[in-house]
Amino acid sequence: MRIVHQGAIAIGDAFIDYLSINENNDNYEKRLGGASVNLAVHLSRFGIPSFYVTKLGNEQDSQFVQEQLAKENIKLDYSVLSNGKLLPSVYIHLDQNGDRHFHSYENKTPDDVLSVDDIKEEAFLNKLLFYFGSGTLFHEAAKEATVKAIMTAKNHGAYISFDANIRLKRWESEEHCRSTILSLLPIADIVKFSEEELLFLLEEESLDAALSRVKEMNIPLLFVTAGKAGSYAVFQGQVQHVKSKAVQAVDTTGAGDAFMGAVLYSIYTDGFPANIQKAADYACNGNIMGALIAKEPGALPNIGGYSNIAEKFFTNPHKNQLF
Repeated sequence: MRIVHQGAIAIGDAFIDYLSINENNDNYEKRLGGASVNLAVHLSRFGIPSFYVTKLGNEQDSQFVQEQLAKENIKLDYSVLSNGKLLPSVYIHLDQNGDRHFHSYENKTPDDVLSVDDIKEEAFLNKLLFYFGSGTLFHEAAKEATVKAIMTAKNHGAYISFDANIRLKRWESEEHCRSTILSLLPIADIVKFSEEELLFLLEEESLDAALSRVKEMNIPLLFVTAGKAGSYAVFQGQVQHVKSKAVQAVDTTGAGDAFMGAVLYSIYTDGFPANIQKAADYACNGNIMGALIAKEPGALPNIGGYSNIAEKFFTNPHKNQLF
């Protein structure tokens, strides 16, 4: 019997996002970044007690991250401080459609990462949700730490959620990226890919072919996001397309993280789906959050109280027509 758990915990790299504020991509705004950070913030804004495990330094950027996470009520009790650590940064360019382009990464201390010894078992007690992405998988030491965290969380009854969030510029090769991510799918309970990521991982040219293959992979719950086309829920060999209402995107940065945040909130409050219809309903909630985030600049814009969003949209039978 699953023990009643409270709260969520994520592991990852905190980033500094330098977000372009114009189409010329010559003026940037400093923002809190990193997919795992975004996910932790979304869950906290939904009122879920949220913990984040990362490695920080003592320089200005790390202090900025700590201050921003404190404002979001993210607990760093199990994170690690390293005097020499410098946080990585990413420059994000925007095109005229609001689509993001990860133009360049900078990481001056690439080997100062979480290690196996940094992962403490007590961090994973009484957590319902555990989240990880690929950002801690391309470095071998960080990957070992991530796998230890996954297995510890799993042993304590947490649902294991994985968002591929592939950034190929951070990997030594496409094959290393592909094989690493595919190797971890069997231990995940909840997985999210973008359409492009799924095609890349399965080396397919059509979404139909990729969905046909992935539904046979026995992932308990899978979501594939497809931008304006909405998303796909995959559950027990069944696939259901979930349309999304089109919005005028200002910035798509973080829309996928918002999608995952809404899905995990749905699982936290309503339980793991028992059928494809419920899985599709969770995907609909994800579509809504992704669209709301895309209407504003930045990965974590102020879009109002999340409890109000959940009440207004998630329980409404006509929710995709309301924004």
